[in-house]
Amino acid sequence: MDLVTIQRYYAVRWIIETGYRYFKELLGFDQYQLLSFTGIQRFWAIQFLTQNVLESQRQEWMKKQADSTLGDVVRRIREEHFGQIIVYVYQQALEKKTLFDILKQLKLSA
Repeated sequence: MDLVTIQRYYAVRWIIETGYRYFKELLGFDQYQLLSFTGIQRFWAIQFLTQNVLESQRQEWMKKQADSTLGDVVRRIREEHFGQIIVYVYQQALEKKTLFDILKQLKLSA
């Protein structure tokens, strides 16, 4: 193969590899065990749905800001979710809820 063809193949392969990395590392799909054909079907259905949700959100956010990756979207969603948890805990504290009750509601342990 000539150099240009190799570079084109590598560019496509790079997109595939980074996609796998997103699912394995950022989304925790590396912990999913496939023991049956049904499990494999479920894995791919979850993976497809997740990728589509993230891509849809990425396209929405790209209307207002510069380019972002799926990894950027995952990190932003996690940050926003963490912020919502902080606000919830603050509101509960203002209502004089005990720490034990707040942790119980969040299904966390101290």
